[in-house]
Amino acid sequence: MTELAITTTQDTAAAQEPSVWILESGEDNEGGSVKGVYTDRDLAADNFLDLVRDLARYTRLDVDRSGEDPGTGDLYVHGGCDWISLTRYAVTTRRQLR
Repeated sequence: MTELAITTTQDTAAAQEPSVWILESGEDNEGGSVKGVYTDRDLAADNFLDLVRDLARYTRLDVDRSGEDPGTGDLYVHGGCDWISLTRYAVTTRRQLR
């Protein structure tokens, strides 16, 4: 895993709403932690790959699942009980009317 493909999402309305990309890692049944918050997926790509490389190097990560959600562009890697994800979240910019 040395490069990320740049994809466009099908849902243009969702792509236009303000969002952040959150990079997380952790272990199944143990939880995880936020490693970074980014305004753009491309800004997070290098750090995502660094986490994957570090995990593979120091824990002998055997990747059993990895990929990209074609609808959202979210990335994930899972091996054994370890996981890393880069997920897009919408940002609330104004109070919602009820």
